[in-house]
Amino acid sequence: MMLCTDAVRKTGVVVFLMVIGYCRMMAQEQSAQPAYDEDYYESYTDHITSRIYFSRKYTSLILRARESVDDLRYRPNTTLNFGVGATYGWFTLNLAYGFDFLNQGDKAKGTTHYLDLQSHVYTRKMSIDLFGQFYKGFYLSPRGTGSNDGQYYLRPDIKVRHMGVAAYYILDWKHLSMRAAMLQTEWQKKSAGSLLIGGESYYGYSKADSAMVPHALAGQYSQRGITRFRYFDIGPGIGYAYTFVWKEHFFAMGGVTGSIPLNFQKEWRGKGTVGESKFSISPDLMLRVGIGYSNERMNISMTWVNNTFETKGSAGKYQIRTGNVRLNAAYRFLPGPDLKRKIRFFRDAR
Repeated sequence: MMLCTDAVRKTGVVVFLMVIGYCRMMAQEQSAQPAYDEDYYESYTDHITSRIYFSRKYTSLILRARESVDDLRYRPNTTLNFGVGATYGWFTLNLAYGFDFLNQGDKAKGTTHYLDLQSHVYTRKMSIDLFGQFYKGFYLSPRGTGSNDGQYYLRPDIKVRHMGVAAYYILDWKHLSMRAAMLQTEWQKKSAGSLLIGGESYYGYSKADSAMVPHALAGQYSQRGITRFRYFDIGPGIGYAYTFVWKEHFFAMGGVTGSIPLNFQKEWRGKGTVGESKFSISPDLMLRVGIGYSNERMNISMTWVNNTFETKGSAGKYQIRTGNVRLNAAYRFLPGPDLKRKIRFFRDAR
């Protein structure tokens, strides 16, 4: 049975694009907001939520090892970004840039070229995460792994492409607001939690000019000789999110979702070789955390979203870890009539 064929790959891309379109349609709904319990949280979607923030995104490639050996962890050398943004209704615009004065980085880690299109959408009833990761250039962590001189082992040739969507329904949306912790457009005043039910789907590939396992470590890893692998998976998921609130203003939110998808993978050893296909069931895990202070006007918080995707081939297991860490300072205010018209014109023109 041929797995991860062109048909499967195209199906994955089509599903991804269809879900993006569906998520955008949901976000653009202009109908009245559903009723929620105002004793638990307040909504400020009729306000402008302005923000400044610092963020760092990442996508790592991990080759899983046997129990007695450490995993091979390829990490990117990404930038710390400073950004400004605003949210009004369903529309959010954030602009960020990795200024040089924030990134006097470690050149010993090499250079990473990347386009990171993560988007984390929170509606009243849904949590939707979209991923479009395009990375080239990694280093092995910790320092000295795979090298004989004690320096970082650099792989500027390794490419990672990872696309996907995770969508979950918040069962007790009347009491729990995920927007409050993650988007700053609402204020959670009482502790609450909810089950999350949904599913996830991913497609991607990783490849290198030579074997991903360094020659010095080839004898320790079953993935030795692998230069490329490709995958597609889809399946249902379930999770739970809870926000603890202290004295109405201080909060700590934690959420975890896990899926058990059907996974199709294909691996290649060297150029010009026939790939080996494998079908399996590989669990995926997503964590999100938000802590901070909020009131009717402002929100100061730190948020973290981390998605661990695992795929299993004939040679071994691989993980793609994608995430975003942000420090936010947000202020809410009501727009005047002129500003409302300008926002609507700009929003409708998109």
